[in-house]
Amino acid sequence: MTIGNADPLQRVPELWFEDDNLILRAETTLFRVSKGVLAARSSVFRDMLSFPQTDSEEHIDGCPVVRLHDTAADVTYFLRAIFDSGFFEPPPAKTDLAAITGILRLSHKYDVQYLRRRALLHLDTGYPTSLAVYEVSGAETFCSDGLDDSLRTIQCAAEVGAAWVLPTAFYFLCYSDMRDILNAQQWARLAPVDQETTIVSYTKQRLACPPVLPFLRIPFTEGCTDPNKCSAYKAAYKDWTPFEGKVCAYCLGRSEEYHRRARKKLWDELPAIYGLPAWDVLERLKAESLTLEGMSP
Repeated sequence: MTIGNADPLQRVPELWFEDDNLILRAETTLFRVSKGVLAARSSVFRDMLSFPQTDSEEHIDGCPVVRLHDTAADVTYFLRAIFDSGFFEPPPAKTDLAAITGILRLSHKYDVQYLRRRALLHLDTGYPTSLAVYEVSGAETFCSDGLDDSLRTIQCAAEVGAAWVLPTAFYFLCYSDMRDILNAQQWARLAPVDQETTIVSYTKQRLACPPVLPFLRIPFTEGCTDPNKCSAYKAAYKDWTPFEGKVCAYCLGRSEEYHRRARKKLWDELPAIYGLPAWDVLERLKAESLTLEGMSP
């Protein structure tokens, strides 16, 4: 088989090496790479490529063609991570969520463990298992654009068995309006069990969240040095806002204390809300998967 001018197949220039001996096809996209390098990185490809070739196999320019049932975008990210050492570096290097989920999905599928660990390390910067880490902004190695990215993360984490990512991802998702969730582009791609979890847990999370906010309405009259001023100022807000200089030191301290306790309680309950194991179990699962990145092949 050769590629004519009218052929819809497209090569990826940065992943087309003329001297290499294997062509991969994903959808209508072609990649020419080293069979030996791919086999060294992936046990699945090593086994796949060990079978003797037959005369009926597809060839392009004399190279065997292996068709992959993955998206061209995911395969592009995956192969770039293998053949370009600077493309997908470990945290704190920056990347994007599409690259993380694409590489995670295929490194899990094709058993490239060092890339799987690296992708999970990146996800962990944006979907932590610790409230203390969650409250520290700026640690993320990628930007999340909200609803579709939360759905994409849930889909991928569930697919690869990274259950510890799910509580925070569901938490982010359930802050969106349910109508927006159901109409989101990524919703239809979610597994039915994860769609059910989202719908059932949505109300549970909404009911669990209000106790985080009533500190704004608690009348701290005993010990308060200016009840009228403090009550009037807090009543003007429906969400947390800086009170320093606006209310007395006593009310500020009590409000912050109540807010911390309520946030901690909600955080501790997140896994149960989504039908997942407790945080300590999820932490152990994470530790088993996130072995030292430097031990990769």
